Amino acid sequence: MSELNQLFKQDLILFESVSTQRELFENVGAKLLEMGLVKPAYTNALIERESHYPTGLDLSVVGENTPNVAIPHTETEYCNAEQVVIVKLENEVPFYNMISPDKKLNVKFAFFILNHQKKAQTNILSSLMEFFTQDGNVSSLNQLNSKEEIFQFIQSKTIKRSALI
Repeated sequence: MSELNQLFKQDLILFESVSTQRELFENVGAKLLEMGLVKPAYTNALIERESHYPTGLDLSVVGENTPNVAIPHTETEYCNAEQVVIVKLENEVPFYNMISPDKKLNVKFAFFILNHQKKAQTNILSSLMEFFTQDGNVSSLNQLNSKEEIFQFIQSKTIKRSALI
């Protein structure tokens, strides 16, 4: 998971107050485009991909009060970088479940994978899944309210984990 550690940056931790998935994608997509991290078609590609391949992840199996997450991403041609953008939502937003696509679940965090290298996407996704399923990680994240706190927590967990591998 050492590569995961390198994918997080403090300035790519966002806080959003939105009520719909589309609004979330449009807000985050505009910010990422302004930063030069994605191409102009990114937001539309994100919306289109999510409609066919939902990314909501039910974390109730990890812990009773563990907030759910989503892992939105696009094909590599829409990204200019390899990063993970963390978005903490003020209010939960409905996403369809990646395991049971006909079921909706409310999500508190969205981890946007930006990846311009085809080979790395699966590794990033599996490393994130490992992070999410470690008891307490997402619940602890939910208690943090600043970019600095979230970044430090993510760094400590990913560095500690990669040392074990």
